[in-house]
Amino acid sequence: MQKRKGKYFARVIFSYAALIAAVIFSVFPAIWMFVTSIKQPEENFTTPPKLLVENPTLSNYSRVLFESDIPRAFLNSVIVTVGGTAITLVIAILAGYGFSRYKFKGSNVLSSSLLYGQMMPGVVLIIPLYMIFSKLHLIDTYLGLIIANLATSIPLAVIMLRSYFQGIPRELEEAAKIDGASNIGALIRVILPVSMPGVIAVSMYVILHIWEEFLFALNLTNSSDVRTLPIAINNFSGEFVIDWGAMMGASVVVSVPVLLIFLLCNKYFVKGLSDGSVKG
Repeated sequence: MQKRKGKYFARVIFSYAALIAAVIFSVFPAIWMFVTSIKQPEENFTTPPKLLVENPTLSNYSRVLFESDIPRAFLNSVIVTVGGTAITLVIAILAGYGFSRYKFKGSNVLSSSLLYGQMMPGVVLIIPLYMIFSKLHLIDTYLGLIIANLATSIPLAVIMLRSYFQGIPRELEEAAKIDGASNIGALIRVILPVSMPGVIAVSMYVILHIWEEFLFALNLTNSSDVRTLPIAINNFSGEFVIDWGAMMGASVVVSVPVLLIFLLCNKYFVKGLSDGSVKG
């Protein structure tokens, strides 16, 4: 009996130790980012590196907010992210609902082909997109960035929502149709309210994907009028010197909105992913 208790407590201690180690491993980069952002420039180059700050300063944040392109890039990222997310949701909701409710010739093949679109790396798409956008005069425009991000965000969004809609009983929309609702009316008034956890999960995925996208923003923009935050942060890296303090300060500024969104919608995100994976 005592051996069993000893083994049980040993497993518990090992489990907690592993969890604590995982938390430290996950949180340490964020802590180091914040600590570096409030260090004096000379402290960032000490050997060995120090976690504690001797003379904390907010000068890095001042430079980021008032002496760089970060505020403009932040606005650009908001415009591209909101626009791309809105369009993705409209297309994904309609397509996901169609795939989950209607069967037509080639529907299974078309539905499965979405996986190939999701697996297609952005570096393969950038050259044809650049050539097409050059002819359409979409280089260095918000619309060009939004369309480029749609190419990589829509496939998984459709797959996630299709799986979520498949788990919703058809009787709900049939009851709405008996009351006189059309297919679109049943979708908007009945299915979407029930599907909000899945919609929020997809929204968070799309927001995170577009907010941190780098490749398209780097190649499809030419000026700071349209460039997004990842490119603006990269500009703190020079040919010979990297301004670590300002770069980490900008990274903190960029991370705060995403962190707030995730904390506010975390329970919906987890529920949407778990429910949508049942028939995925």
